[in-house]
Amino acid sequence: MDFEKSLEKYLSKEEIDKLISSFSLTSKHGLLLNTNKISKERFEEEFPNLIRHPFVPNGYIFDKDIYQFGKHIYHEMGCYYLQEPSAMMISYLLNPNSNDILLDMCAAPGGKSVGAALLMNNEGVIVSNDISNSRAAILLNNIERMGIGNTLIINNDISKIYKDYPNYFSKIILDAPCSGSGMFRKDEEMKNDWSINKVEKFAQIQKELILYAYYMLKEGGTLIYSTCSYSYEEDEEIIDYLLRNSDAKLLDVDIDKSMLYQDDKLRYGYHLFPHLFPGEGHYFCLVNKPGHDIEIVYNYKIAHTLDNLDDKYIKKYGDYYFYLPKDVKIKNLHILRYGLKIKERKGKDDIYDYHLAHYLDNSCYINIYNLNKDELISYLKGNTIKTDVDDGMILLTYKDINLSFAKASNNLIKNHFPKYLRNKNYLL
Repeated sequence: MDFEKSLEKYLSKEEIDKLISSFSLTSKHGLLLNTNKISKERFEEEFPNLIRHPFVPNGYIFDKDIYQFGKHIYHEMGCYYLQEPSAMMISYLLNPNSNDILLDMCAAPGGKSVGAALLMNNEGVIVSNDISNSRAAILLNNIERMGIGNTLIINNDISKIYKDYPNYFSKIILDAPCSGSGMFRKDEEMKNDWSINKVEKFAQIQKELILYAYYMLKEGGTLIYSTCSYSYEEDEEIIDYLLRNSDAKLLDVDIDKSMLYQDDKLRYGYHLFPHLFPGEGHYFCLVNKPGHDIEIVYNYKIAHTLDNLDDKYIKKYGDYYFYLPKDVKIKNLHILRYGLKIKERKGKDDIYDYHLAHYLDNSCYINIYNLNKDELISYLKGNTIKTDVDDGMILLTYKDINLSFAKASNNLIKNHFPKYLRNKNYLL
């Protein structure tokens, strides 16, 4: 097989055999818990048959035959993001903080941006980009669902905008498009579609992208490059290309390396092989741009209560209001979402948004109605709820976790749940 032959570039026959054998094993499934919504203790009590991720503190591995987390109402409420265990490592290893301006260059469907936002406590700024409009729309939906408020979602060709952002981002995630051999175990089509020509095509794209990323990286900043490919041409050789064409320096990772594989030649970055690590397969490498230590480039904390949304950071586009600090550079960006979507103005009424409902800490909102199970089932079908409640905007919760804003009038809660999410067979 051409694929096996290609691995000889950096792997011994013994290692190749172990890797190929691992493709017949059961795929691993994971989730990243949003502890802003639900505590680890409560989640583990409700779902006891979980395995904790070996590195990521709020990561879990689960058996799909036991739990169908993608269908559970907790998924729609933003309690977790379904993410392959290897992919969780990327944001965790980059370790962004609340002072960072972070660029996620190829962000859809959004897992690495979500992971970064949770590490940043929804503070700082994330610019999440995807060149595909349809994939960027999926990214937007996931950011909303998870209640992420510090993210600027854009739909741009990086090759056309990178020169506008020299030395700008303190952290960059480049999870590059690749030939996808790390998906072999769970996607037979990827295996059948693999070719060395495909690897070489993507390697050329990756070389361009990593130079764009390095140009935009702030002095003293950190870039993490990753792929879900086992091909040396898309992994170590891309880092080698960057090092030969820039002043980049490599950074090591301060974790237990017993589950990681590093080749004996270039020794650039690490592989997460399925026979060593409980995931589908990934490659990553941390890169530093030499220069002065990063100063605090951003020190504004986004408010987590409705009353604390500072008017000077609210922008109005048409009838919609958004919230994000004004000092973010937005030159030549095609923006799909400017931070947190707060509300829509309809006549004299302010209709608070689904995005805001998932972002807020409900302990700081006064008018709250906690749905019981029967009311939730009815509401998810698009029905109104008849109950004794004060008129006005109301925050609906279930098990004390935010679901949606609605409007109460004459003892009726009108349905504002997004229509595209109604009438699904959610598990409760």
